[in-house]
Amino acid sequence: MRRNTDTILEPPNPSRKGALRVSEVALLVALAAMTAVAFAFPDRVPGMVRLSLVTVAGLFTVSALALGENDFGWRYWARELLPVPVLPYIFMYLGRLIPLVNPRTFDRALLRIDTAIVGPETQASLYSLPLPGWITDVLTVAYSSFYFLPVALLLVLAAKRDPYLRQVVAAVVMTFLVSYAGYFVVPAYGPRTTVAAERYQKLPPGLVGDRVRGQLDQWEMTKTDAFPSGHTMVTLAVLYCARRRCIPLYNALLPLGCLLVSATVLLTYHYVADVLVAVPLTALSLALGALLAGRIPKVAAGHAPAA
Repeated sequence: MRRNTDTILEPPNPSRKGALRVSEVALLVALAAMTAVAFAFPDRVPGMVRLSLVTVAGLFTVSALALGENDFGWRYWARELLPVPVLPYIFMYLGRLIPLVNPRTFDRALLRIDTAIVGPETQASLYSLPLPGWITDVLTVAYSSFYFLPVALLLVLAAKRDPYLRQVVAAVVMTFLVSYAGYFVVPAYGPRTTVAAERYQKLPPGLVGDRVRGQLDQWEMTKTDAFPSGHTMVTLAVLYCARRRCIPLYNALLPLGCLLVSATVLLTYHYVADVLVAVPLTALSLALGALLAGRIPKVAAGHAPAA
């Protein structure tokens, strides 16, 4: 009888008391890099932004160390949820720093790549495809669920006291940060503000779609965030981790994830190239997470994930 080695793997030893986790160190490195850029351009970055970056990094470090390692109680949940507000905070300030590091934009190049991939006829059809209002509603709601997918994964695995939760969080955080790094390397606005600007403005309002898209546009402080598609990368990483650690959650998230990835192109948020390159970059992010924090074994059907 074949032996399933995935179910007998022992989880890595818990972090020492007072030590930072891999995901926390990765976030601090990102904050440190952003702080360095901010201080390198004191005449173009307000002092309050520099102070904010330093303060958040310091509070994040102190909080992680003070909370320590606990299996139960509010301190357990506080430590597990600690990265949740930091990722959108980092994203919020990318828009101020990206033009300082790389003032160019690459929309024309990405559009040419798209033309080469799908052909000019298919490309033109893609930006003129009629969508009923109810479909734009569904796609918009799916697109807006982007950040809730990793939070749902975290909450479910934390509630189960999954012994590989730290590896999962490290993998997802790495995926976020790799996508953020891509915005510095290839800044691009995406088709909704360039070649498909008219299409985006004329999308059917639907019942909620128009209001949700408007709110998302207002909240999105970083505009040159098309390449790679972070929505696709994080969604793929969440589905991968859920598939390995919690099959019921994977089954629940898979339809939503498919709609979300489809929405990135159909609602003209991303070029086709943005979505295609997200696949190898997600694999790279997961490999980096596994290298630094340990691999994420697959739970066999019916096997409890608790330690």
